[in-house]
Amino acid sequence: MCEDLRVSPFGRPKPPESTDEERRAAEADLERIRQGSIPLSAEQRLKRLSTASTPFFTSDLSAKEYALAQASGLRPIAQVMGSSVVQRSWLQNQGVSLANRSVSLANRARDYGTERLNTQGFNFNNQGVDIGSQGLNLGNQGLYYTSGEIPALAEPWNIARTRAFNRLGEEASLAGADGVIGIEMNADSASESGNIELVVFGTAVRDSKPGEWPYLSMCTLSGQDVDKLRRVGASPRGVVGHTVVYSVQLGMDSAWIMNSGGLFGGGARANAEISEISQGVYDARDRVMLEIRRQGNDLGANCILVSVLKHTIEHYEYEQSGYKYHYFHVTMHFLGTAIAVGDREPYPAALSRTMMSINLGS
Repeated sequence: MCEDLRVSPFGRPKPPESTDEERRAAEADLERIRQGSIPLSAEQRLKRLSTASTPFFTSDLSAKEYALAQASGLRPIAQVMGSSVVQRSWLQNQGVSLANRSVSLANRARDYGTERLNTQGFNFNNQGVDIGSQGLNLGNQGLYYTSGEIPALAEPWNIARTRAFNRLGEEASLAGADGVIGIEMNADSASESGNIELVVFGTAVRDSKPGEWPYLSMCTLSGQDVDKLRRVGASPRGVVGHTVVYSVQLGMDSAWIMNSGGLFGGGARANAEISEISQGVYDARDRVMLEIRRQGNDLGANCILVSVLKHTIEHYEYEQSGYKYHYFHVTMHFLGTAIAVGDREPYPAALSRTMMSINLGS
C-alpha cells in the first residue's frame, strides 16, 4: 500500500512545504513591510515595467477617463496600490474606554491609593491617573470623563493612511511615473480585533508636459477633473488627509434629557438638540481642517479639493454614585487633493467657456 504524505486524512491535498529560499524571501518581505516599504517582488516587477519599451499596463480608469488623460498628455502606465493594517494598542482599546466594558471603577475601588485592579492592569495612586490626556481621569473623586481631542484613538487611522499612501507613492516612483490619478481609498475598522484596515489604489501616469513641481503628484480626482485642472493652469500637488477623534461629555441638562423617560420623565419624549454633540462635531472639524491647511501649505498649494469628509458618532455611558453619565466619540475623517492654481500654462488648451445660443425667431 502506497501512502501519499501530501494528502490529508480528509482528502484535501496538503500544500507543499516551503523551501529555505522561499522562507528567507518571505522573512525579507516582512522586514521590508516593517520598515514601511513594499515587498521585493513588487519592487522588481515595477522596475521591469519602468524600463519596458511598450509596457503592458492595468488601470482602474474608465474609457472616458483614459481618453481624456491621453488628450491631456498623461499616459497611464500601471495600476498602483498601497495598504496598511494597524492594530490598536491595549491602552487604546481598554484604558480609554474602561467604563464601556460594563465595569464601574468607582464602585469597585473607592480608594485608588490602596486597591489594585488586576483585571484592568492599572495601579492607581492617591493623585489619580490621567491616561495620556485621553479624556479619562481616574482620581480620588472617582471616574469621570472630560471633553477634548483623543489623539491616541485617531493615531491608528493616521498611521495606516500615511503608510498606505507612502507605499502607493513608492510603487508609482518605481514604475517611473510622474503622478497618480483617480486614487480611491477603502478603509474599515474591525471592532472585534481593533484593527484599522486601509487600502488605496490608483493609476500611475507619465506626463508629457510636466510642470515645475519636482515631486510625485498624487490626487484623488478623476481623469475628467484632472483634464479640466490642466486646462485652467492648475496642477495637483499631493493628497492630504487626517483623522480626529473628539470626546464629548454631556452636561447635566443634556444627561437629564438622555436619562429621562416614562410617564413623568418627558425629556426623552421631547425634540431637543444635544448641543454638546453639535459643538463636538464643529470642534472635530476645526481640528481636522487645521492639520489639512498645514499639509497644504507644506505642499505649496493654494486650494484643497475635498474628496472625503465624513464623521461617525459613538455613544457610551457609565454610572457613578447611582447616576448615569453619557459621553460620545466624534470621529472625523478628511481626504482631499492639494492644488496649485496658476502654476503652469493651460494644456493642451485653455478651458473654453460654455456658450448657449437661443434663437427666439423673428
